[in-house]
Amino acid sequence: MPDIKEAIMQKLIEAEKHYMVKIPLAIESGSRGWGFASPDSDFDCRFVYVHEKDWYLSVFDKPDTIEYAAGTVFDINGWDLRKFILHIVKSNAVMFEWLSSNEVYIRDEPIASLLQELAGQFFNHVSVSHHYLSLAFKKYKEIMETDNAKLKAYFYVLRPLANLKFIEQYGKMPYMEYYRTLSEIDIDKTIADEITRITEIKKSADESYVTPRNELLTTYFADELAEQEERLKTVTCEKNHDYEQADSTFKKIIGMMWDDG
Repeated sequence: MPDIKEAIMQKLIEAEKHYMVKIPLAIESGSRGWGFASPDSDFDCRFVYVHEKDWYLSVFDKPDTIEYAAGTVFDINGWDLRKFILHIVKSNAVMFEWLSSNEVYIRDEPIASLLQELAGQFFNHVSVSHHYLSLAFKKYKEIMETDNAKLKAYFYVLRPLANLKFIEQYGKMPYMEYYRTLSEIDIDKTIADEITRITEIKKSADESYVTPRNELLTTYFADELAEQEERLKTVTCEKNHDYEQADSTFKKIIGMMWDDG
């Protein structure tokens, strides 16, 4: 594992040199960032990068992502700062998760704080909830299409359901780490015990491990999905249109990254 993380760091350094950018934030996403990786889970590094000011002064569209892949070992994907902020403005849950990851490769704290402040201003609990509801429904349907689904598919329903509960209870963005979110929501003890049981299995099972349909959890999934779907029909959240704040943060970060040389 240390060798893989070192390889990822080397790729980030190479990206800065090759593309002439600076990276203020690079984190681990996916199952490792969520806290329920299998022993053979790949590494999913996500990062934000910043060009010099003049790069943005163009009438032409330019590439706004940087990608590296090393087979099934790791996947590295970077977003340009402008693209990242545009998705914060859209209340994109994935961007919010990147900002809250505890699995960190690079983190410029002043800049991460500015982005977190902006994310807090544009967090829309309704759109984020619909994102997680969609994720949960998709994976639930996959489980129900077979008698023997991958164990990890259950966690891909459990996590968004926990996030939905957290947003419902607290009205704010849940933690990236699934078990931290789970520890702060109301959940039936029988379900909590079952989650603990399958968590112990997943710790030593590989990504391809399959399990017979878990009727206890699939019933729980169906009930929770129906409840959340019904709840979201009646809740509203006014969108933030303070785009000047987004522009201000964008310009400030570019200055912080490059003006001092």
